[in-house]
Amino acid sequence: MHIVDFLVKAANRYPDNVVVVHGAAQLTAWQLLEKVYRVSNALLGLGLSKGDRVALLLNNCQQGVESFYGTVRAGLVMVPMNARYSPKELISILNHAEAKAIILGPEFVQTIESIRHEVPSLLHVVAFTEKAPPSMLSYEELLNKASTEEPSVEISENDLISLRYTGGTTGPPKGVIHDHRSNIAILNNILTNDFLIEEGDAIAVSGPITHASGFMILPHIVRGAKVILLSCFDPKEFLETIEREKVKTLYLVPTMIVMMLAHPDLKKHNLSSLKTIRYGASPISPEVLRRGIEVFGSIFVQAYGLTEGGMLLTLLSKRDHLLNGSEKSLKRLCSVGRAVTSVQVKIMDDEGHILPAGEVGEIVVQSDQNMKGYWKNPQATVEALRNGWLHTRDIGWMDEEGYIYLLDRKEDMVISGGFNIYPKEVEDVLYMHPAVLEAAAFGVPDEVWGESIKAVISLKPGMIATEEEIIEHCKNHLAPFKKPKSVNFIQELPKSSYGKILRRTLKEPYWQGRARMIN
Repeated sequence: MHIVDFLVKAANRYPDNVVVVHGAAQLTAWQLLEKVYRVSNALLGLGLSKGDRVALLLNNCQQGVESFYGTVRAGLVMVPMNARYSPKELISILNHAEAKAIILGPEFVQTIESIRHEVPSLLHVVAFTEKAPPSMLSYEELLNKASTEEPSVEISENDLISLRYTGGTTGPPKGVIHDHRSNIAILNNILTNDFLIEEGDAIAVSGPITHASGFMILPHIVRGAKVILLSCFDPKEFLETIEREKVKTLYLVPTMIVMMLAHPDLKKHNLSSLKTIRYGASPISPEVLRRGIEVFGSIFVQAYGLTEGGMLLTLLSKRDHLLNGSEKSLKRLCSVGRAVTSVQVKIMDDEGHILPAGEVGEIVVQSDQNMKGYWKNPQATVEALRNGWLHTRDIGWMDEEGYIYLLDRKEDMVISGGFNIYPKEVEDVLYMHPAVLEAAAFGVPDEVWGESIKAVISLKPGMIATEEEIIEHCKNHLAPFKKPKSVNFIQELPKSSYGKILRRTLKEPYWQGRARMIN
């Protein structure tokens, strides 16, 4: 089987059910399948061949869903792009993936037009806009000419489905390779682990579908349920949508929960339809979680996952989200739950030994969800997939009942608003500033975003720079969410006996009084 087989089953079972909604646009299961086939045939008609990479650069929209499944049904490899990447980052990833085509939304037309000459492999740019530039192809025109027949390309579960880029701690972003088999495993784990999805249900999705939120689309379509796509997260619009559409399920990052709880109109809306609030992508503050349970009830579900291992590796269920339980159950609110049905999660030391309950080590995973490896990076693949386990680089421990507790990240990765930020990437940009002698970047607690980037800098003798100047410099070279939110200047950065800057020493004061150095 391949992943689009499940879409075919949904179209046959629920042909007239509206399964995708974006603004005034609606698609039934059957209409969606026809659109998917049109995308597949249109791309194949451009001369693309099985295994070619097709990048997708868009905000949440129905065309995004069509393109996701249309690309992979053609036997092509989908490369989802972060809509917040800078032009420099887009060039790097497009070249590394050797993308032959890109499908993009109207808001990215000018950006791609300006950098296209720097991506030699890019043969086709397809834009869904009212008037595509002469150098680009019109998405709608291509689809109108394409067949609604199922493409003849044969696909197996071992064929590649996606190349998802995740930042690296010691270099450029790495392309994570997944096949149809891993995506089917992810789908089945969502359907069989504490998510009761029924025909007629509705989920509201405002997180980028190019990321983890996108994995919640197919499970709902498979059940004949409705996926309501919001282009971005606006608390007011979100609350109105829940009430109007009688939304049953939400998929949020903790930052969104914070914004909802703080909205002045929260209590004015009837939110009684809500039965599940699933959160993930970054850890949540215990205090925010307590407030959420007090307002919405015990309808929260937390899932832990990563690009390399797929989403839904562990689950903290609704029955674990209790405020009136024992001291042990209250402590579990700080965990990420237990391994889901088809996943093995253990704690391992640096020598490859599985550790007993209570001991701290690296979280490792065995699952059909695991990646096949890193694109063009065999050394990193061997390092990540060794001893029969996927090494997550997350540090934690497991209690006697199997609950996993995250403590820190091996390479100090920062998660801000659900997006991964790697300090070295920020530091590389800081060092580009002519006044910077030494620099360190790390995550500090942020009440809204979970964590934000702080930079600590020492300046070259006789040089002057301001906090505003440094932040603006970073803004010119990085996606906005990666730039430092604050900058401190000190005479000399602390170092080890080997001369290595001690980022952790700089970081620790900001996390005093907290059980872990992630938020």
